[in-house]
Amino acid sequence: MERRTDDSAAGAGPFLEVRLSQLRAAVPLLQVDGHLAPATAAELFEILDGTLAQHPWGVLDLSALSALHDGVVPDLVGIARRAGDADIGLYLVVADGIVAPTLHDAGVLELFELHPDVHSALRAMS
Repeated sequence: MERRTDDSAAGAGPFLEVRLSQLRAAVPLLQVDGHLAPATAAELFEILDGTLAQHPWGVLDLSALSALHDGVVPDLVGIARRAGDADIGLYLVVADGIVAPTLHDAGVLELFELHPDVHSALRAMS
């Protein structure tokens, strides 16, 4: 499944593309590309919530983000807490200096398990 959300009616503004696939049985992978901001994030969080409700594990690959707006950090925290309360393993893949510094600046970095790539996240599940 692939979805793209544009931040403007003309589609010229920031966008967010979400791709959902299976890494292996019971392990969904959500790959996110673009600008994760309040105006583009609703669909991602809806898909992520629904996916985690059906699986004991999940990998959220944010390595292709071009920007992470601090306004979506509370939503990420909420999902991480719901996953933890339900004993669901949520692994974030981050590759550059966008996601970790934003989470650090918000004081919530310790809530997330970060990995440099999808294979590292999979190894951590074993």
